[in-house]
Amino acid sequence: MRSLLARAVTLATVLVAGAMVAVTAAWGWNDARARTEARVRTQSDVVAAVVAAGADPDVLRAAVAATAAGERGHLAVHLPDGTTVGASHALPGDARASARAGEPDEVRVEGGTAHLFPAPAPAEGDAVVEVYVPRGEAVAELGRTVAVLALVAVLSVAGAVALADRLSRPARLALGALAGTAVAIGEGRLNARVRVRGPRDLVVLGESINAIGDRVQGLLEREREMAADVSHRLRTPLTALRLDAEALRGAEGDRIREAVGTLEQDVDDIIRNVRPADDAGPRECDLAEAVRDRMGFWSLLASDQGREVEVSLPEAPARVGLSREDCAAVLDALVGNVFRYTPAGSPFAVTAVCHAGWVTLIVEDAGPGFADPVRALRRGTSGGGSTGLGLDIVRHAVETTGGTIHLERGKLGGARVRSRFAELGVPHGQDQPRAWRLRRSG
Repeated sequence: MRSLLARAVTLATVLVAGAMVAVTAAWGWNDARARTEARVRTQSDVVAAVVAAGADPDVLRAAVAATAAGERGHLAVHLPDGTTVGASHALPGDARASARAGEPDEVRVEGGTAHLFPAPAPAEGDAVVEVYVPRGEAVAELGRTVAVLALVAVLSVAGAVALADRLSRPARLALGALAGTAVAIGEGRLNARVRVRGPRDLVVLGESINAIGDRVQGLLEREREMAADVSHRLRTPLTALRLDAEALRGAEGDRIREAVGTLEQDVDDIIRNVRPADDAGPRECDLAEAVRDRMGFWSLLASDQGREVEVSLPEAPARVGLSREDCAAVLDALVGNVFRYTPAGSPFAVTAVCHAGWVTLIVEDAGPGFADPVRALRRGTSGGGSTGLGLDIVRHAVETTGGTIHLERGKLGGARVRSRFAELGVPHGQDQPRAWRLRRSG
């Protein structure tokens, strides 16, 4: 943008300055010729007056030498008797022709022009005063004027470009901010906003871009709510339906379980595809409160299956950088795996702890544990007929806050998933790994 403005201003000022220099040069050329002719006429009149007074040759020679043209050897007097005083450039015949005609004449000679002016003399006949003007004398005088004008034009162009650059700086900064914000929104950073200071049109454009970002962010937020609704309203009832279907025997039971499994995979695909981006906007919630609310549903389901549930949550808020829907999705994924992979009647525990700037959510059960912990944390390859989305949701949420996920063997003898979230508003070391770690104990 800056180079484009510089080129445009340079072109405009060069055109204007060029036109002014051309007009001034034409006027200067005419003025230089007029001044040259005036000097020639003045010097010839001075010498003609001396000739008319009948001065002797020495006085006449002194008068010729006293003029500027005579001093340079450019003035001569042709007397009626044929003698010449001064340096002559014209031919004697040209001087006699001008004397006979009695009118001024111009004769082109080698190197310039000889101006001939008849002058009455006391003796018989007229004398002729010759003033020689070298070729290019007027041009040389004009060249100095044009050089000064060209210098002024160059300085004017440079000044115009500098002034345009200074005056356009607010607009250029505004355009740069608008472009950067538009690129950020296009790359998915929907929380990017711009504050424009500059021309009114650019301010309006900036407000429009901000409105577009707000609109898109609002649409994605509604999509986020839809994903949470799909997770809570479809996935958890499907878990209960699948558990009930496991009690059925025969071909009919196999068909129902197969249909439920297919539907679970479809729901998992929907949740995977509509998961919002990390930078959709600032998020925060009380993890303990979100877990407490969701455990109301899971506790009822556990009661139906004869499972003992131990829930330990802190009274103080455990704020993390996730939305309430994200926290609920994490718990649903972990507890849903307990119901899916452990026999009915197996107990499980859910614990949340706040310590040293970290919020730890622990879900453990009395099942068989993880046969392959590494494979369990690889999305889409968890084994056992699962899509692998459950632990991937947990890992994604944990790493969003800068925490870690640990797969262990718990005190109940089965799997233990320890998810450590960074507590909101508490500074954490830069060396904290975002990856997950595995530990198998007991």
